[in-house]
Amino acid sequence: MRLYIFLLSFLMSGAVFAVDKSKYTPEQLFVIGTELFKEERKEFDPNLGLEFLLESAKFKYELAPFGLCVSLSTEKPILDLQEAYAWCYVAEKIGNKYSSMASQRSDEILGKILLDGGISAVEKAKALAVSRYQE
Repeated sequence: MRLYIFLLSFLMSGAVFAVDKSKYTPEQLFVIGTELFKEERKEFDPNLGLEFLLESAKFKYELAPFGLCVSLSTEKPILDLQEAYAWCYVAEKIGNKYSSMASQRSDEILGKILLDGGISAVEKAKALAVSRYQE
């Protein structure tokens, strides 16, 4: 309930996006980021949502990699299959409740990368994934 009130107060103020993101916990960054991907919201902004999710991931919030995996593979304004695959790989390797889904999604994304860009694109995506995981 407290998280909902926190989120509601900041989203309604509109000022949440102009302030220093370092004031938020990694979980708060994640929640705000995911809310920005909801098309029915007035605040819908995938680019800003991506910024919040990346900031959350920077602090190693365990759900951020899967959020990035999904958003980067589904949201047209920020679609980046190489990055999506990399974050799915990270989400799979960290071992949480979304690891299995991340593994399935990474296989699907890798298939799309292969169809669109060939073997070299797959190799590039795999190298990026290992790099992201080691960060």
